[in-house]
Amino acid sequence: MPGTQPLGQTLSKEWEIVEVVTSGRGWVYDSGKWVEVLPGAVLWHIQGDDTIGRSDPEAPYSCFAIRMDGGACERHVPRFSYWPDVAQAIELAEETIGMFLNESIDRQTLLDYLYSKIRYEVLAFEHRRERSVVPEPLKVVKSMIESRYSDPLKVNDLAKAAGWSVAHLHERFRGEFGVSPRQMILDRRLRSAREHLVGTGFSIKEIAAKTGFTHSATFCSTFKKLTGMTPKAYRDSYYFGK
Repeated sequence: MPGTQPLGQTLSKEWEIVEVVTSGRGWVYDSGKWVEVLPGAVLWHIQGDDTIGRSDPEAPYSCFAIRMDGGACERHVPRFSYWPDVAQAIELAEETIGMFLNESIDRQTLLDYLYSKIRYEVLAFEHRRERSVVPEPLKVVKSMIESRYSDPLKVNDLAKAAGWSVAHLHERFRGEFGVSPRQMILDRRLRSAREHLVGTGFSIKEIAAKTGFTHSATFCSTFKKLTGMTPKAYRDSYYFGK
């Protein structure tokens, strides 16, 4: 509201918060400085990050935010991204309010929908941006991960394909994508696993094998650690609204 300032918060390990700015002007504290955020900005906060903590008195920012308990402790998407179609973001915010007020819609299902929708928009934007600026060796490595994530890929294989040392690949990869090659492989495997859980009738053991996990037990423990749900619970939440 005009004349007031928001109270930013530093996230604990129990939360993951996404803020999508829909109007006005604000700032968020990052790496020792205040970073301006404008309509279309998407801020994906994990443990240790600060939420928006300043607003322009003449043009107070507005945003919609979602909070996920048991949030990630490692970054799976860029902290700062952008949703070019601001009208679409506002439409989602209005749609979300309606769904939240509809008691027949399961809260976890709504949260999963919002998480997936915003994550898709962020990754789609980053993909368009990266296509023109990412060095060719990193494009090769990312393409390998996309096409061969279910194989027993090793970072040494990726470094060889790029023509770089492992250390140099790690440095450049993190600089461009914000995650390590190993983390991107894991993220890709989990994305495929979620798609199989919701869209197929494959067993948990079959899904583990199809998505690159050596053992179903490893798959289950990794999935729960990173999503807060077992694979079975994740599948059931879609089919039974739990």
